[in-house]
Amino acid sequence: MPFFYYFCTMKKPKIFILDWWTTRLVLIIRDEENFSEKRKINYTPAQVGSVFFLCFLCIFSFGFWIASMVYSGATAIGEDAEVRRKFVKLNAIVDSLAIALEKREVFANDLRKTIGGEVSKQNLKAPADTTKRKNKTDKAERSPKDSVNIDALSEADVRLREEMENRNANTPNSFSATRGEQLKDMFFFSPVKGIVSNKYDSRTGHLGVDVVADKDAPLKAIYDGTVIMASWTDETGYVITVQHQSNLLTVYKHCSVLLKKTGDFVRAGEILAIIGNSGELTTGPHLHFELWHKGNPINPEGLIAF
Repeated sequence: MPFFYYFCTMKKPKIFILDWWTTRLVLIIRDEENFSEKRKINYTPAQVGSVFFLCFLCIFSFGFWIASMVYSGATAIGEDAEVRRKFVKLNAIVDSLAIALEKREVFANDLRKTIGGEVSKQNLKAPADTTKRKNKTDKAERSPKDSVNIDALSEADVRLREEMENRNANTPNSFSATRGEQLKDMFFFSPVKGIVSNKYDSRTGHLGVDVVADKDAPLKAIYDGTVIMASWTDETGYVITVQHQSNLLTVYKHCSVLLKKTGDFVRAGEILAIIGNSGELTTGPHLHFELWHKGNPINPEGLIAF
C-alpha cells in the first residue's frame, strides 16, 4: 500500500498528507480455496475517514439524546412529586379553612338572630346616611322614651326576650353578686359619654341602655377583644359586636358608620363606630348598648359610668 510504502520503507520521497488522503486504493476480496476474485472495492483514505466520522457523530448524537431524555424524565418525576406534595398540603389547608368558615358562619347566623333578627341581604350594604330612612307611622307607634317597639320585633327575637324575661324575673337588673365578683377586677371604658335616656329593664324586654350623645360621637370598645360581627339588620341598623375575655360580649346598635370589620382585634378605648340613628327600632340618634356575660344580659350601668 502507498502509505506503508512511503512511510515505512522511506525509499521514495515523502508526499504531503493531502496527497495520501486522496490516494485511490483498491480492496480486492478473493475466495479462500481457489483465490478467485469475488469483489473489488475502490476507496480513498478520505472516504474511509468520512464514514468513520459520520458513524461517530451519529453514535454521539444518539447517546446525547438518550442522556438528555433520561435527565429530563428524572427531573420531571422529581418536580411532579414535589407538586403532588404541595397539592396534598394545600388541599388539607383548604379543607380546614372550609370547616372553620362553616362553623363561623353558623355562629354568625345565630348571633345575628340573637341581637336583632334576620339580616336583610338587600340592606347589607345600606349607605351610611340611613338615619333618614324612617317611617312616620312607626314613630307614632313608639313611645319617645322607649327606643324598642316590641310589636316590631321578629318572632325569634320575641322568643329570646321572653325567655330572658322568665329567667330573670326574680332579678330585674340581671346583675347578680356572683357575676359582679367575676367582673369586678376588670376596668371598662365608657363606650360613649352621654345621658342614659332609657335604662335596662329585662321585664319589658329592654336588655340594654340607650345613651344619647353628641352628633357623630365616636363609639369605643369598653375592653380588649375581637370583633365577631359587623353588619346590618333591619331592626337595629348597623350593629357591631365584640367578644371579650371572661365570656363577656358587648353589642353596639343603631350606628351610622362601622369603622371595624369582623375579625379585627381592638384595644380598650379604640373607636369602633360612629353614633347614629339606623334601623327601624329607633326614634332618634343614640347608642343602644348591651352587655352579655355567659349568655345572660347584664345591666351595663352596674359596671360602666356613662
